[in-house]
Amino acid sequence: MPQIAFGTQSYRDESLPLSAQRMVNCYLEPAPPKAKTFAAVKPFFGINTLSTVGTGPMRGGLVVNDVMYVVSGLKLYRVANDGNATELGEIPGTDRVSMAADETNVMIVSQLSGYVCNGSTVQQIPDEDFPGAEWVVNFDGYFVVGEPASGEFAISANRDPLTWDGLDFASAEKYPDNLVRGIAQLGELALLGRESGEIWVDTGGADFPLTKSDAGIWEVGIWSRDAAAKADNTIFFVGHEGIVYRLNGYTPQRVSTAAIEQAIRKAADPDIRMLAWVENGHSFVGLFSKAFGFVYDCSTQLWCERLSFGRSTWRAAFVLLSNKRLYVGDTESGQFGELSPDVFTDFGDVLRMSCTAPSLSEDNLWIFLDRLELVFEQGVGTLATRDPQVMLTAYDHGGRVKLWEKNRALGRMGEFKTMVVFTRGGRSRDMVLELSITDPVRRTLILATADTRVGTH
Repeated sequence: MPQIAFGTQSYRDESLPLSAQRMVNCYLEPAPPKAKTFAAVKPFFGINTLSTVGTGPMRGGLVVNDVMYVVSGLKLYRVANDGNATELGEIPGTDRVSMAADETNVMIVSQLSGYVCNGSTVQQIPDEDFPGAEWVVNFDGYFVVGEPASGEFAISANRDPLTWDGLDFASAEKYPDNLVRGIAQLGELALLGRESGEIWVDTGGADFPLTKSDAGIWEVGIWSRDAAAKADNTIFFVGHEGIVYRLNGYTPQRVSTAAIEQAIRKAADPDIRMLAWVENGHSFVGLFSKAFGFVYDCSTQLWCERLSFGRSTWRAAFVLLSNKRLYVGDTESGQFGELSPDVFTDFGDVLRMSCTAPSLSEDNLWIFLDRLELVFEQGVGTLATRDPQVMLTAYDHGGRVKLWEKNRALGRMGEFKTMVVFTRGGRSRDMVLELSITDPVRRTLILATADTRVGTH
């Protein structure tokens, strides 16, 4: 029987008959040689709620020597691995903050002001030479900030974010566009502007220690301040024209698809945030706005989606790696949790996994679906969820008209011989099948096979 590739990617085109493929809250895991399938569909980790930190929402987070610092509501907190939090001081504002740190100091930028925490207390930067900032990054011990509405950046005294010299500034002058974001990566400082980017290095000059690299220049800007992240030993960012890039050396290399770019263009909210994390050996780069939640898998170079239940995006404000564990803060509240392979909810909410396969079609002829078998990790029922189910939905006309919907059992606890079989699937010239699971149980799809035939009746 031919296999159906439920696990492909998220490529939901504006014209559904072209492609309605989706992978929501799951990703493709290539199988080893001689396995029964070419790849399995694995679920993303769920979020185990550990505590509530402050009033929320979470506005930013950072790890310094395995110590986590998060801004929740109007406060900065130090958070232990068990979720217990210690309040450190006030960070006014409601916007997402920009954070950077050296070995002992954490600097936070909010609403153009700078705040510094020494690990126990917080104070606003009192130096009159502090220029105001929209972002901050630590580079070789200097706290580098982008000044508002200019192409200039300034640096603090080395390892002293409270001390600033009004003459310690420079401009990204190759192109006359404003700076939006700075990122330190592999011993270099990447400055991303509205329409261009360039690289600076630390040469240790007496007057100003940073020098522009003539080789590191590109003519692509960044979409918004938070639309960039470091992953897979490089920088990913959303370009000013709505294309997602990764830097290959100093050359922006397109990694987005036309479907991703359509979603970026159509989003009413232009504010995009990027998150990066490693889960089960996969290096993921997440692209989130109010309208979407796309995730790029660096290992397979495929896109999938990470969505919270009832929402069009993922609620994670940040993903922090501390003591070999992944932690997440909530954009909607002060909830703080841990990403876990043994949890199948998000902050206690349903974590719905779904896959939409490429359409069953052949030269616009009638396709009859006589039988479909899905091979899962059966017998995954628990004491709390005794009879978990998988739902299969069939659509006609390339995904635009619903044909039918059926449920099948995944198997009670220990029922490893359970078969997930659907029969009498009807006919279509362009049938699209979607499977989904909402029960909080393991849900790895290993194989899908179908009996189909082409005919006139």
